[in-house]
Amino acid sequence: MSQFNHFGRVNFPIGQVKPQQSPNLVKTLKPSSSRVQMNAAPSFDVLHQKQVRMAAHKNIGLVDTESTADALCVTAWPATNVGHPNAATLAFDVLMFGEITAHEVVVDVAINSHQGHDGSNGIGHLEIANVSSMPHLVTRGEVMQDAVIDVAVGVADESNTHKTNFVPVVRFAPSWRSANAQTVTMIRMRIVLMLFLVSLVPQFSVAQPGPRFHTESKKAIKLYRRAMEMSRAAMVPGAATEDAKQQVEEDLRKALELDPNFAEAERVLAALDYDRGAFIESRDHYAHYLSRFGEDWIRDHFSWAESARFALDPSGMKGAMKAMSQIPGVAEGPDVDAIAAVFKDAEFMEGALANPVLLDSEVLPPPVSTRDDEYFPSVWLAGEALVFTRRVEDARYHQGQEDLYVAQREGSGWSAPEPLRGLNTLSNEGAAALSGDGMTICYTVCRDTDRSGEDAHKGSCDLYIAQRNEQGWGQAVNLSAVNTAAWESQPCLSPDGQQLFFTRGAGRAGRRKYDLFTARRQSDGSWGQAFRMGGEVNSNGKEMRPFIHPDGQHFYFASDGRTGMGGMDLFVCTLMDNGKWGSPVNLGWPINTPEDESGLVVSSDGVTGFFSRSEDGQLDIHELILPPNVAAQATSAMEGRLSSASGVPLQAALIRLVDSDSGTPFAEAIAAADGSYHVPVPLDRAFVVMAEAAGHMLLSERIEQGEIEGRVARNFVLDPLQAGSEAVLKNVFFESGSAMLNPTSNVELERVGSWLAAQPHLIMEVGGHTDDVGTQSENMILSEQRAEAVKTALQQAGVQERQLIAKGYGQSKPAVTGTSEEARQQNRRTTLMVLPAR
Repeated sequence: MSQFNHFGRVNFPIGQVKPQQSPNLVKTLKPSSSRVQMNAAPSFDVLHQKQVRMAAHKNIGLVDTESTADALCVTAWPATNVGHPNAATLAFDVLMFGEITAHEVVVDVAINSHQGHDGSNGIGHLEIANVSSMPHLVTRGEVMQDAVIDVAVGVADESNTHKTNFVPVVRFAPSWRSANAQTVTMIRMRIVLMLFLVSLVPQFSVAQPGPRFHTESKKAIKLYRRAMEMSRAAMVPGAATEDAKQQVEEDLRKALELDPNFAEAERVLAALDYDRGAFIESRDHYAHYLSRFGEDWIRDHFSWAESARFALDPSGMKGAMKAMSQIPGVAEGPDVDAIAAVFKDAEFMEGALANPVLLDSEVLPPPVSTRDDEYFPSVWLAGEALVFTRRVEDARYHQGQEDLYVAQREGSGWSAPEPLRGLNTLSNEGAAALSGDGMTICYTVCRDTDRSGEDAHKGSCDLYIAQRNEQGWGQAVNLSAVNTAAWESQPCLSPDGQQLFFTRGAGRAGRRKYDLFTARRQSDGSWGQAFRMGGEVNSNGKEMRPFIHPDGQHFYFASDGRTGMGGMDLFVCTLMDNGKWGSPVNLGWPINTPEDESGLVVSSDGVTGFFSRSEDGQLDIHELILPPNVAAQATSAMEGRLSSASGVPLQAALIRLVDSDSGTPFAEAIAAADGSYHVPVPLDRAFVVMAEAAGHMLLSERIEQGEIEGRVARNFVLDPLQAGSEAVLKNVFFESGSAMLNPTSNVELERVGSWLAAQPHLIMEVGGHTDDVGTQSENMILSEQRAEAVKTALQQAGVQERQLIAKGYGQSKPAVTGTSEEARQQNRRTTLMVLPAR
């Protein structure tokens, strides 16, 4: 027999179950090898690979399991050629507690990896199923002495755009310890599959040392067995679940009164206390039985620590991990990193509880908050409107229907949310993000996996984008360049509309690795290839729901892979001078809690935020005021209309804001049908407004710092693109008294160059103008040199030489009269004038 000194875990994601085609109960493939040498030091190898088709519990249907080269990674999918009189689809009732036994199977397998995988646990002892209507799948094989592994299947919950599908997960652990090294040729393990409802406690382990009990009291054992039978009876449709649950707890407590050392009963009770939110009682139960029988349930120490976490007891978390670490073999096993992570979380919690952030937070009142789940908010600028996802009950779908809703701010409250018309369908829509002007929406559409691939849809969840028009939202377009056969969701657009952030989940449901990705818009308007964001954002855990503030400097997201309070915590990164994101900062307690917080968005004032939190299985949207150390910079808003000189609204005209120092664009908006636009603007810098529309001249206007406060109306008029039309390039600067261009001019010159290069029929005069300081001859020479410098820069940007004529005017054509510094500044300028076609 080999020495096993650690626990392993196996994930069994189960997909859609289909009707069986034939009565073959088991199909075993030929092993690829049959021998392996196993040493005393845990160096494990796969004995052989094998495929077994099995029927699990009747409520699950048929499943194929295949062990891969890594025996810890076992995949599962529907078996279409296995007969089963009780086969059903995957849809089943969510039960509150208890266990369901199923059929035992014999699987030859060995552990070959120290790396564990995420999974869920059940509770209670395991029994061989006794279902008269279905024979055993395989006969019991020869089992080596004590070489028994008990396995339980749990159910995790993940929806299309937020949670997960029901995914049974397997954990297994040896129920024996060997003091000496031994060599084996094959290990035959008896695996008992049990469906356990992890809606009760998804984090608790299930391995248990055989059918023995830690008590000699027959009365206590009888009460325990009755409690387990009652839990199974409660799973029958129509059963009084709450009454049964109360009876189960009563029987377990009576069993403990008869024998306080009855660990099995206390173990179940600890889980039930956790389920009802009695975290202190749950923690104490775990501490009590694990202090005596910790080696029998090694991984239950994580459950002890988790109960302490929710009890806000960091010292209890440390105590659980210290006790686990002292068990022989654990320090050399696969849980070392997980134990260290719990210690780090405990240290963080101690500091966070001692230094809470000032928090003004509340759940959004009705009619936004309902008995349904509301989550993934998206705010329009200062919070005038809120778009969010709501999951409503729908008899057609087991997990309900996800749709987008919008609510308007009305004084101190909100209007009744309405479905976002034009976007919601029979599929699931959610996790939307609005552009700064509210005219573009990027959101997620999720379909059943058997429908992916229809039209432009690629995976289970894809990203779509739509524009608002006079009638509402236009036809949504699949972002095909970004979407893959994987899971894409939770998009966010940068303030300038040129960068997309989103979450991608790779792998099977239940085993997906969630990371944040980004893609940039190409010059032709399409989206380029998406790239995984770096380690400054992504971790070994799960990152979700990115959001970049209108200031372009603060990036918020949720993660469970970093030290924090537990579950999904909210973090913020600040953009550094080198263009990279700084180290993530945890938003602190009590913004973050042991529950899951996610989906933070921050309005234009930089401090008002909205996020979703899961409490007692209910998702609601919260509003909060961010503390200064994690708040964004306040932005204002500029709105108005873009029109031609004749007064005609310029629909689809583009307005872009460019930083006047760095030359970097940071926000943009597209004019609506009436020419209206709305764009966030910063309060801490000067910037240049650049506007363009088909058939019209470019417009460039400088806005000084502090010139705009609050919401300011600015209308812009664009001259038609005809001979004699002239535009001033207000973001083109020269060194004092020189024809050398200032580097801040580059961005505007490159954009003007791209615009002209795309219209080769245009002939432009580049005009240089000076103020009245100096002699006329000096100013004429300087103006000519500056015009030539701009012409050269435009040619380098792609404009043909034949399209440009440089001409200097010196001080002969002042834009305004006067000798003040302000007048002279306006007179020093570079112009573009349309010339007649040659």
